[in-house]
Amino acid sequence: MKNLRKGWKAAAAGLTTIGLAAVAYGNLPAANAEQTSRQAATAASGTVLSRAKHMVTVAEVRKADPKTPWSVQIDMGLLSRTYCGVYSTEGKNVASRLARAYTDDMANYGRQHVTAYRTPAAAKAAYYSIVKTVLTCTASKPAPTHARKITENRVVKGAAGPTRVIRWYDYPLPNDPGSEAGGFPYAITLRGTTVSVLAFRGYGPGMSAPSFDRLARMAAAKLPR
Repeated sequence: MKNLRKGWKAAAAGLTTIGLAAVAYGNLPAANAEQTSRQAATAASGTVLSRAKHMVTVAEVRKADPKTPWSVQIDMGLLSRTYCGVYSTEGKNVASRLARAYTDDMANYGRQHVTAYRTPAAAKAAYYSIVKTVLTCTASKPAPTHARKITENRVVKGAAGPTRVIRWYDYPLPNDPGSEAGGFPYAITLRGTTVSVLAFRGYGPGMSAPSFDRLARMAAAKLPR
């Protein structure tokens, strides 16, 4: 757990080189700092974020993806870097933010970033900015022995707000057949003044599309109206 709080490290060297471990955390704020942030959000946008109400739990991740033994949940006060960089989780005019991490303590990792903005227009602009950033994903580059492609770019049906799923796939080239592939699904949801970003990763293709859609719908339903 100590190492997990500092940052997730991929077990295989091949995974590290293609950026699977690019999730280092910054310093976590004190509880009173987060409370101040929530108070500021109330004054600025009327949206008060709550982990208990507005974020999925590790038990819900496990329910959505029962084939993976998700077991560890880490609550964080600061948003931190993901596979596609910090701009893949939030935009401008932020009023308040929460982040939560999940892992099976082996090979699968995920985050949820929930951000409240000062106006619906700011939230909408952030949503489209995040989608654009994830689609280009220039924050990390695959190793010379790997290539990258988008395998999903679609809307989740039945979500409580506009939800776009984008999945990146890093895979070994023929000159390095022993290296691991990695799947990186993102789900970005807009609801009112709030945007939720699910950023996951796993060996091979990562979490299956049906499981990730179930999780995306759970996350969307929990966002404040």
